[in-house]
Amino acid sequence: MTKKLSFPEDGLVELFRSWSGKGELYAGLAAVLSEDDFEWTKDDVERRAHVILFEQCRPLIEQLPENLQDWLKVLPVATQAETVRSRSPRGAINWADTRRRGWPPTEFSGRVRHRRVDDELLSSLRWTIERLLEVHLHAKEMRPTIGKKVQGQLATLDDLAVRPELQGVEAEPPDLLMVEGIRRAGPLWRVVGDLADLLSREESSDLARLAAELLTPDDELRWRLFHLCVLGTMLGVLRDLQCRPISRRPLAGRSHGPAFRVEVPGNDAWDLWFEAAEIWSTTGNTEPYEEATRGLAQRGHVRGADLFLVDHAKRRGVVIECKYTARGDYLRSGYDQALAYLVEARTLLIDEGEAFVVAPIEAAPRVGVGRTLAGPLIYCAPEHLKGELTRVFKGWLAS
Repeated sequence: MTKKLSFPEDGLVELFRSWSGKGELYAGLAAVLSEDDFEWTKDDVERRAHVILFEQCRPLIEQLPENLQDWLKVLPVATQAETVRSRSPRGAINWADTRRRGWPPTEFSGRVRHRRVDDELLSSLRWTIERLLEVHLHAKEMRPTIGKKVQGQLATLDDLAVRPELQGVEAEPPDLLMVEGIRRAGPLWRVVGDLADLLSREESSDLARLAAELLTPDDELRWRLFHLCVLGTMLGVLRDLQCRPISRRPLAGRSHGPAFRVEVPGNDAWDLWFEAAEIWSTTGNTEPYEEATRGLAQRGHVRGADLFLVDHAKRRGVVIECKYTARGDYLRSGYDQALAYLVEARTLLIDEGEAFVVAPIEAAPRVGVGRTLAGPLIYCAPEHLKGELTRVFKGWLAS
């Protein structure tokens, strides 16, 4: 089994400081453009996350009964005794009390027990079942055969979900304390508690944990997380230097306008672009690539740097291209792209700048600097990027 390439998660943590939930995370991952013409949506990312989530749940689902009656036997009920008086015998008759009221009796004194459903447990059970079935249906949109080996258990859960015992309560996600209570209710409930715990993690505000558990196992999501990690690293450097990045729009590929406006003490604001192809039309310029390829029958999409920070007032910029790979040919393509972006920017947008190709530490254990007419082109890992960007931005702030 090939070991996955690493990336430092502190960049993600920095980025997640300003994000409120999984919706922004899924949208951000979808916004990272691939080098083909297919653009992901937020739902595409969520489906992939749900495939992983369902596979994590599957060993627990296998422990659930396939017979509805096995479920009905363990539905939580409590009994409560009530003293009653009635004209006919009911429940357990208290003969001594009945006799004291006259004989032959005109009413009977007794105790009646009522069965009462434990609403809190059933509410958690309903939420767990409905959420699990929803995740399964969503995962099937991407992988139609997923869950085939536990179809019997899923069908029984589908039947259980519409039972009056569950329909009579609201579905509520359990908190950590409630999950522990569910686990103590019996062997089957221990499995329900474990399922509830897994499913509720996606609803958590702990995006770093969500990314680590649900997203990094998928290679198609992992390289996108690497891209977001680099963005977070840049935002962290700016904040450390007392600059203030302000989100201008949700992250989205090929969308208009910079993703962040960076307020700089004592200077004009900088613009930070994410998937920067639209910088040309937004600034009223035509990319040299577009002019060069006007005569082609098929010329493909206009391309832009993964990240581009530009100081329009002093006409300087930083171009970043992310390459989550250890393959030499793919790393070489990063050089060609970053250099092209820097040259084009120097042609119309800026007078000075630097370009970075950022790769995993396994592929770039040391920093390498190439001197070109357009400016320095640097290969480094995210672990080095913080120091390199600090050097660049301190120079900008001092000038």
